[in-house]
Amino acid sequence: MAQLDSTALTYDQSYQCPICRQEQLSNLVMMDAFACSFCRHIFTANLSQQSICLADSNQPISWRWTGRRWQPLRHADIDFPLGVWIFCGGLTILPPAVIGGVRYIFPPLANSPGAQFPLLWLGLVFVAHFLIAVWGLAEFYQLPIYLSWKFRLQA
Repeated sequence: MAQLDSTALTYDQSYQCPICRQEQLSNLVMMDAFACSFCRHIFTANLSQQSICLADSNQPISWRWTGRRWQPLRHADIDFPLGVWIFCGGLTILPPAVIGGVRYIFPPLANSPGAQFPLLWLGLVFVAHFLIAVWGLAEFYQLPIYLSWKFRLQA
């Protein structure tokens, strides 16, 4: 079944998957749900609100059908635990702070061949830990853009 432009969300048509954007969502037989044949996610549908919700995720990720494309919906009930943010901030700040403190307490000799190595190491540690923290937050909140790229890279 081909997708028609500017149509309402119905179980009779197929739609592009909002996560992988590779295949089409099609109706599951005898269920009020859609499934993607590529990323194998299942979506529950609410035809009156023209929206679908990812059924196989801990986080309530939803999209609204505009007639041509999917628009992500924001949920007010998603909590942002302070502990996750403190952990990610500490993971990003503490290791470079330790390296910077050691460099400050024990500075390298000015004319030594490796005098700039601690600064290089400090920058690499900060970038690596920052990327790990961002990855952890994206995994925790299951961001739709992150899920989309995750499934594209797996294909």
